Amino acid sequence: MHDQIHITTASEIQPQPWKNGGGITRQLAIHPEGASLNDCIWRVSAAEINAPGPFSVWDGYDRILMVTDGDAVRLIRSDTGAVTLLEPGSRLYFAGETPYAAELPGGPARDFNLMLRRKQAHGCLDLRRSAQAIPLRPGDTILYCTQGRFRLDFPPRMGGPRTLAAGDTLHLTLDYIPAFRLDIHPETADACLVDARINLYPGVTQ
Repeated sequence: MHDQIHITTASEIQPQPWKNGGGITRQLAIHPEGASLNDCIWRVSAAEINAPGPFSVWDGYDRILMVTDGDAVRLIRSDTGAVTLLEPGSRLYFAGETPYAAELPGGPARDFNLMLRRKQAHGCLDLRRSAQAIPLRPGDTILYCTQGRFRLDFPPRMGGPRTLAAGDTLHLTLDYIPAFRLDIHPETADACLVDARINLYPGVTQ
């Protein structure tokens, strides 16, 4: 078994402009490491939405967007006029070429973004708030603490327990493991954890 665990603290993550320059985001992980926004296979980021405006266009990518904190976000397609209201904890799957603009009917919000190069990678997002055992599988797992504090009870062979505070990110890469579940425990009443899973399609090289 080959595994890699890396924690990036909130203070280590520098804010960056959106691809279209219309907002601020924080890149949490990217693959391959060191890739640019235009040639990565996948990328995860967290952003603050403080003002209405269009989303960046990501040609050739599929996206999963989850509102994590704040108020609901209203997404409007400029080509069809279709409206989607995303409440905190809800997510939207869409093609990166889709011309969405965000409105903030109740005020600012924060979101989590997973970008996946089409036909090369696939993934999913979940939100964890309670003590539970989450399954770990081969591939990449990103655990991002949006608020509060979580304890992650890794076994001794994987370095033992870790703690994530608000804004911290744990990136776990597993090549192969037997059936295994990771016990996670909120240590504050407001603790919230985004759980992102990513896998490459067969034949896609690292």
